[in-house]
Amino acid sequence: MTPEPASDIFTVGDVAAYLKLPISTVYRLAERREIPGHKVGRQWRFQRAVIDEWLRKRSEARTVTILVADDDNNVREVLAEALEGPGRRVLQAKNGVEAVQWATAAPVDLVVLDLLMPEMDGVEAYRRIHAARPELPVVIVTGHTESDLMLKVLEIGPFTVLQKPLDINKFRKVIDLIVGA
Repeated sequence: MTPEPASDIFTVGDVAAYLKLPISTVYRLAERREIPGHKVGRQWRFQRAVIDEWLRKRSEARTVTILVADDDNNVREVLAEALEGPGRRVLQAKNGVEAVQWATAAPVDLVVLDLLMPEMDGVEAYRRIHAARPELPVVIVTGHTESDLMLKVLEIGPFTVLQKPLDINKFRKVIDLIVGA
């Protein structure tokens, strides 16, 4: 077991031992200002209380849950993979029934929804999701923006629509804007 520093002022080595990180990682974090510290001359110094508060805030960081509903396995996987990252949990539904179940039972922050799906189409899924959780943002991803389905979904409530085939970078930017990433 690594001994704790005797002082409330840490050196890079003390922080590395305290956080169980390599010294080089602590230097890199400090230089990038990703960990709170001060340079005194050529040496970094850290306050124990500030490091403890930084750790507490990082551990409380909110995880955003995004539900991707599309009946095409390949499309669903690509979208889910594009959305994965730190602080994100991505759920997947292969049809409208599963989408409604996830969106109404799990703490979902955003739904990405295809319109054409078996068992329950995206219009009915959106109607049920919106009825249960009207504040929940929904992004409709479809290749049928000029269809009767779009007219029906427009009557339900507000949403964002993206046309298939998707530009994945644009898709990520839109999602980031909505979830605040």
